[in-house]
Amino acid sequence: MKKLVKPVVNNLAITAVTLATLVACGGGGGGGESSFGGTALNAPEPLAESAASPKAPDDGPALAPAAAGPQVDRSVKPMELPDTVWPINYKLWFRPDAALKTFVGRGDVEIEVLKPVDAIVVAAHNLKFANGRTTLRKLSNPAEAIPLVPTPQTLGDFVQLRRNDGQIAKGKYLLHMEWDGKIQFSDAEYCPPDEMARNPFCSAATGIFKVGLSTPEGVSSDAIVTQGETNYARQWFPGWDEPAFRHTFEISAEVPGDWQTVSNAAQKSAVKLPDGYQQVSFEKTPSMPMYLTFFGGGKFDILSDTFKSPLDGSEMPLRWFTPPGRSTWATFAMEWTKVAMDYYYNYTGIPLPFKKFDTVAANDSYNNKPNTGFGGMENWGSIFEFADRVLTKPGDTPTLYSVTVVTHEIAHQWFGDLVTLDWWDNVWLNESFARWFDRRTTIKFHPNYYSFSDYVLDKHSVIVADLKDTAVPVQRNLNDAGSFGFISPSIFVYNKGSHVLEMVQNYIGEEAMQKGLQLYLKDYAFGNATPSRLWNSIEKASGGKKVADIGDSFIRQTGVPLLTVDAQCAGDRTFVSIAQEPFPNQNAYPASSWTIPVTLAYGDAMQERKTFVMATSTTQLELPGCTAVLAGPTGQDYYVSNYSTQSWSDLLAKAQNFADNKPLLLNIERDAFRLLSIGRITQAQYDQIKGVLNLPSTLLAKTEASQQKMMVQEAGGKEDYPHALRYQGSLKLRENDKR
Repeated sequence: MKKLVKPVVNNLAITAVTLATLVACGGGGGGGESSFGGTALNAPEPLAESAASPKAPDDGPALAPAAAGPQVDRSVKPMELPDTVWPINYKLWFRPDAALKTFVGRGDVEIEVLKPVDAIVVAAHNLKFANGRTTLRKLSNPAEAIPLVPTPQTLGDFVQLRRNDGQIAKGKYLLHMEWDGKIQFSDAEYCPPDEMARNPFCSAATGIFKVGLSTPEGVSSDAIVTQGETNYARQWFPGWDEPAFRHTFEISAEVPGDWQTVSNAAQKSAVKLPDGYQQVSFEKTPSMPMYLTFFGGGKFDILSDTFKSPLDGSEMPLRWFTPPGRSTWATFAMEWTKVAMDYYYNYTGIPLPFKKFDTVAANDSYNNKPNTGFGGMENWGSIFEFADRVLTKPGDTPTLYSVTVVTHEIAHQWFGDLVTLDWWDNVWLNESFARWFDRRTTIKFHPNYYSFSDYVLDKHSVIVADLKDTAVPVQRNLNDAGSFGFISPSIFVYNKGSHVLEMVQNYIGEEAMQKGLQLYLKDYAFGNATPSRLWNSIEKASGGKKVADIGDSFIRQTGVPLLTVDAQCAGDRTFVSIAQEPFPNQNAYPASSWTIPVTLAYGDAMQERKTFVMATSTTQLELPGCTAVLAGPTGQDYYVSNYSTQSWSDLLAKAQNFADNKPLLLNIERDAFRLLSIGRITQAQYDQIKGVLNLPSTLLAKTEASQQKMMVQEAGGKEDYPHALRYQGSLKLRENDKR
C-alpha cells in the first residue's frame, strides 16, 4: 500500500557517480541471466495431515526450484482464528442494490477440518447472515446438507458456525454462507465524533465502498471498489482474513449492465440479465491472502496496452481503468507500468501468475469524508489508485507521487503478494521493500524527479523522527486491541526500513542482494515470510555474512548509532579506533548497541575500502599507509559519523576526492549538522566543514528546506500525511521469538 505524500516534482539531476551504482541492479538484461528466469508453476502440493499438531495446508504452488533440495516450509500459524480449519477455494458472489447502499452476497468455500471442532470460526464485520442459509456438506457425501447456526463471539469480529448437536468431524467440506452488508460512503456521516476521537484515522474506504468517476467536464457517476487491508475484507464477505491463510478465489457479481468490471483474475464471462444487470465471472486466482481480493465496477474508460516479458517473450494485456474521458490521462502511467514491470521481471526472474495486469484509478469525489488513509493498494493483479493523484492531464508534467506510486504498488506484486508477511506487526516486509524499490527505480529511470541526494535527505528526516519519544521499531510487537499502530508513524515502516535494506545491500553488494531476494521469493512464493526467513535467504546468497544480526538490531530497536572515528598515523600504518553509542535521543525504550556493517574509505585517493561488522562498543584495526579515514562512503548507511579533531582535519583535506559524489558530501554535512545540534562539534567546526565541502546551490537549497522540516518535526510537528493500518478485532500478544 502506498501512503499519501506531497506531489512535488524534484528537478535535481542524478550524477554520473550515483547513476553508476544502479547499473547492476537488474533493470537491464542482467536479471534475465538468472536461473529463475521464465520458470513455471508447479502443481499444488498435497494437504498436510496431522491430528496431533494441526498445520496449515501448504496449498500454494511453489516456483520450480533450480535444483532438488529440501522442502521449504512456507506456512505460518494464524494469530487469532483457529488453525484447525483451513480454506482451500472460495467461490464468492455478490450483488449491490441500485442505490449502491447495500449488497447481498453468498459464498461456497471448500475447507479442510484438520481435527474435530465444536465450531467453524470465520471473521465478519457488519454482515448479517441469512437465517437458515448456512450449511455444510461433506465432499464425500455432498447430497447431505448439515445446517449450521451463526453465533457471534463476544470479542472481536468473529462468528462461530455451529451444528445444533455434536462436533464437526475431521474431513473436507463445502461450506455455504449467505449474508447482506453495507456499501461504505452511503451515509452522510460514517465516522461520528466518538469514533473519530477513538480512531483519528477513521475512514469509510473499507470493505466495499463507493467512489466517484468524474469526467473532465465534471459529469459524475458512482462506482464501487473494494479495500481489504488489513482485515477490511471481512466487511465484504465472511472468511479467513489473516495473512496466514492463503487460498484461491473465484469471484462473480451481478452489477449494472453498462458497467466495466475488473477483479484480480481475468474476466471469463459477462451475461446480460432481464433486469438490466449483468452477471460477470472471473477466473480462479492464484493462492493468496483474503486481504488482496479485489472487485471494481463502474462506467470506466480503459486504456489498453501489452507487456512483453523479458524472461520468455510472452505477452500480457495491460489495462488502466480510468474515469470517463480520462483514458489518455493514463498514458504516462501506462508507459511507466511497462518500464517498472520489465525491471521487476528482470530483477526477480519470476513472472506474475496472471493472464492480465490491471490498474484501477477512480476519482476521490467523496473527499468531504474523513481521509481514505491510503493512496494506492496492491491488490494482486488489480492495483487500485486514486485517480486525482496518479493520472496526468495531457500536457501537464507528471508529479513525483504519480511516478513513485505506480512502481511502489507494482513492487508489492512480488513483495507482499507473491510472498506475504506473516502478521501485521511485520508489515515492513511489504512496505519497506516497496519503498526501497520505488526510490531506486525512480532514481534509475527518472533521475530528474529523485536522486541519491534526495535519499540522503530522507534518511536524515528519518533520523530526526527516530530520536524522538514517539519513535517506534520498524518491526512492532503489538498486543493492544483494535490497534491503529501497525504503520503509524509511517516513516519507520516505510522509510527507515528501506534505509536498513539499503545499508544491508551496501554491506553484501548488489549482486548478492539480488540473488538473496530471488532466493527469498522462490522459496516462499505463495507462502508467508518472516524476518528470519528473509535474513536467512540473504545470508545464503552472501556467503554466510551475518545479515540477521545486522537487520534485527536495526529493525527491532529505535534510535540511531553514533560512530566516533579516531585515526592516528604511526610509521607506515594507520591505527583506527571506533566507538559506537546511541545518538542522544528521547526514545521511550532506547537501544544501547547495534550490529553495524561499517565500510571505511582510505588511501591517497580515498579509493581503498575496508568493510567489517562492529558488534561491540569499541573496535580497533590497522590500515596500510598514513591515511585519512571516512566511515560510510556511500552516504546511505543508517548511522551518524563523527571524528576526532585530527581525523576531521585529515578527512577534510581529502574532500576534493569526493567532489563528484554529491550524496556523500551532503551526508557528511548533514551528519555534522546533527553533531552540532548536540554539541559534539562547535559552530566554527561546522562552518569549516560546510565551507570545505562547498555544496552546490541546488543542494544547499534542499538542505535548508530539509533543515526547516527537521525543526518542525523536533518541535512536535505531525507527519504531512499520517497513515495507519487499523485492525478490527481483539489482538493477542505476539510470541516474541525469532520469526
